[in-house]
Amino acid sequence: MSIFIPPGLSPIDDDPQIDLTPLIDCLFMLIIFFVVTMSFSKPVLEIILPESETAELKRADRQVSVNVRSDGSYWMNNQPVTLAQVEGALAATSNAILNIHMDGKASFDSFVPLVDLAKKKNEGRFVISTQAKQ
Repeated sequence: MSIFIPPGLSPIDDDPQIDLTPLIDCLFMLIIFFVVTMSFSKPVLEIILPESETAELKRADRQVSVNVRSDGSYWMNNQPVTLAQVEGALAATSNAILNIHMDGKASFDSFVPLVDLAKKKNEGRFVISTQAKQ
């Protein structure tokens, strides 16, 4: 008994193959899911600044302290300063740590430039100080 093999085909051409179509479908569904969820995320974080029960007052020699008041103004040594002056104080102190004292009612828009400055000029070294719970 013989088996008919059409011309141009041989028994060797029937290698087992894995169908990748379901895998590709799943990957496309995951990509669509992540793209859609990323588009609904908020661009700005709403942060409520914390209070700490174990807050301690510590000052370092290499520390540059900046107070951010509720109106968004920057203060150093009880004097109003600009962002450029904060940058100069960081540049004048080697390996300085930027210590940010934020008012609880201050806008997040006044916090972001300080963090960007710490990342750009200070290799990302900064501390966010809290106040003790009362």
